[in-house]
Amino acid sequence: MKHYIKGSNDTKKRNRKTLPKPITIIVNKVLPVILLIVAGFFFIPYGSMNFQNNAVDYINKNNEAVMFYSSTCSHCQKVYPKIFWHNVLNFKNADKQIQTINVQNPNNKHYISEFAVQETPTFMKPNNPDMRVVSTDVQVINDFSER
Repeated sequence: MKHYIKGSNDTKKRNRKTLPKPITIIVNKVLPVILLIVAGFFFIPYGSMNFQNNAVDYINKNNEAVMFYSSTCSHCQKVYPKIFWHNVLNFKNADKQIQTINVQNPNNKHYISEFAVQETPTFMKPNNPDMRVVSTDVQVINDFSER
């Protein structure tokens, strides 16, 4: 004769601890979105820097400055994310944008000799090619751009 213990399956379910529903929603739905946004904040500029190899046809005279960079340059890698987010925040203001030109692109190599770019990152005024600065200091770059 078999004996069944009443409630044996129910006691296992009751002993297992679960998180309250609001915390479960936060962990399962909100936290992954926050992590994705944070990861994007850090990785999108680097992706843009490395994969933005488009040919630049002309220097935009309406821009605040031009940045000549090389995606393999450690100094450029330091400053590029700041310039990227500066451009994102000033998306609708062309006069506040800093045009970025990757001098590694074969189609952009002529800018090296045309503007005598010797180091990267080099910042230049589009209306005055003689005004330039080579720096990774954000304050120096901001001061140069706002002149």
